Amino acid sequence: MAVEQPRRIALHRAAAQSWGEEVADTLFELVAPSGHELATRADIQGILDALDAMDRRWDERLAATEQRSDERVTTMEQRWSAEAATSRFELRADFERGLRETITSQTRTLVISQLGALVVIAGLAFGLGG
Repeated sequence: MAVEQPRRIALHRAAAQSWGEEVADTLFELVAPSGHELATRADIQGILDALDAMDRRWDERLAATEQRSDERVTTMEQRWSAEAATSRFELRADFERGLRETITSQTRTLVISQLGALVVIAGLAFGLGG
């Protein structure tokens, strides 16, 4: 027979008056309300099995997420390596172009100076001889 909540409260009051509040509280903590069954070992084992299954599912999801992350990192590393190689070639080409332009400029300056010096020497040579 199910005991309703008002009857439980009345019983608690009577127990508190007879034995004291603390004893009545302890008694009602130990006695489950009607309609509530205590868990059996099978109930607890079922919950533990469900938790284990949930742990396995989370482990599988975590492993799949880690694999996707690893694949993304590998892809990013490959892209970076390709871009670094391209940048290295572009940098080398820029350096070679700059070096070529500098050598060309110096060569022009040297040739013009040499021609100027040749003209001066020729002028002096012809000017002194005549």
